[in-house]
Amino acid sequence: MHGIDDLLVRNDIKRAEVAIARYLRTELTDQERAKALMYRAKTRLRSQRPDDALSDLRIACDLNTEYRTRPDVIELLGDAHLARFEIATVGFADRSDTSQAQAYFQQILETFPDYRNRGWIYYQLGRIALTNNAVESAEQYFQRALLTPSSVRALTAYCYERLGFTAFYETRDLDLAVGFLDKAIDTYPASENQAWLVQVHILRSRVLRERQEYRSALAAADSAVRIATGTGSENRTSLAEALLTFGEMLSGFDGRERDTVTCLQQFLATSKKPLGVDVTWSRVHEMLGDAHFKLMQYDLASEAYEAVLQYNPYHPWEISLHYRIAQSYYQQNDYLSTIAAIERLINAAQSEEEQITDYRVYDVLGNAHFALGHYIEAEESYRRALEAAPPNAEGLEKIKKYYHFAQELS
Repeated sequence: MHGIDDLLVRNDIKRAEVAIARYLRTELTDQERAKALMYRAKTRLRSQRPDDALSDLRIACDLNTEYRTRPDVIELLGDAHLARFEIATVGFADRSDTSQAQAYFQQILETFPDYRNRGWIYYQLGRIALTNNAVESAEQYFQRALLTPSSVRALTAYCYERLGFTAFYETRDLDLAVGFLDKAIDTYPASENQAWLVQVHILRSRVLRERQEYRSALAAADSAVRIATGTGSENRTSLAEALLTFGEMLSGFDGRERDTVTCLQQFLATSKKPLGVDVTWSRVHEMLGDAHFKLMQYDLASEAYEAVLQYNPYHPWEISLHYRIAQSYYQQNDYLSTIAAIERLINAAQSEEEQITDYRVYDVLGNAHFALGHYIEAEESYRRALEAAPPNAEGLEKIKKYYHFAQELS
C-alpha cells in the first residue's frame, strides 16, 4: 500500500483508486481488506463522494473492530459527515451530519490528547461552528488550530483563509481580511494542489473591491484565472468562477470592453448551460450587452440583452433592459424592433404600476416612428419626451425641432 500513499500525497486520486481496486480484487485477509477500504474511503472523500466513503469505513470497521477506536478512522468519519453536509443540495442538508461530525471530533480531543493531527480537528470544529453562525467560537478554533501540531501541511494556510473569510463576511473588517488572505497565500505549500489558491484569490479580489482598490482587485482576479487555467480540466468549476469574477472586475473599467467580452465568453464556454432560469447567466449576458454596446457591436448587444431576460424573466431592472434593447436595435436601423422593445418597456412599467420618467424612452420611440414615416406617432412620442424632460436635458433642442417636423408632416 506504500505506492497508494505516494499517490495520495501527490493528490493523484484517479490512479490511487485504480490501484486500490486492483488490490481489492486479490485474495486478502479481513485486516488487509479493511485497510484497503480505509484507503479507498480517503480517495472517495477527496473526490467528494462522502456517502461512498462512509460506506467503506463502516465495512472496514465491521471487518476489523479495532478501527472503531482508532483516532485516524474516527477523524475520517467526522470528515465524511461534514463533507456530506457541505455538498448537499440547498434545502437537503442534514444538520445531523454536522452534529455527528462534531461528536467524532470531540471524541478525539477527549480521548486522544497526543493525537498527531489535533490541529486539523480544531480546524474542522471551526468550520462546523461557522455553519452554526457561531463566529466567535469558529475564530477561536482556527486560532487554536494554528498553534496545534498537525500532519496536514497546508493547515496554516487553510486557517488563515477561514479567518479571512470570517473577517470579510462576518465582522466586516476589510483590512484584517486582506491580511489573513495574504498570509494564506504566502503559507500555502508549493507542493500542494495549487487549485485551492483560486478561491483565495477570488475572495481577496472581492475584499479589495469592497476597499475600492479596483486595480488590485482586478490583479487578484487575474491571478485566480491564471492559476485555474493551469490546474487542468478537472477544475472547470473553479475556472468558471474565476472567469466570472475577472469579467465582473473588467466590466468596471472603461477601455477594457474587448477583454470583458473575451473573459465572459470564456466563462460561458467553460460553464454548463442552464436549462432554465439562471441569475448568473443573466448577469453575464447583461455585462456582455453593455460591453458590446460600447464597442458599437449593436447586433451582438441586442442579442445579449434579449438573453438577459430569457435567463431571468423576473429581472429587477427589466425596464432598463428594454430601453437598452431598444437603443441597440435603433443603432442597427431596425426601427420596428426598436418600437416593439419600447412597447414591451411601457407594458412592463404599467404592470408594475410605475411611471416612465426618463424622457429618453419617448425620444427613442419618436425617432423610430419618424424614421418609418409614422409622423402622428412620432409627434405624440416627442410630446411625451418634452413633458418628461428637465429644462437642461441633453438633446432637448433636437427633440423640439423634430417635434415640430412631425407636426408639419402629420
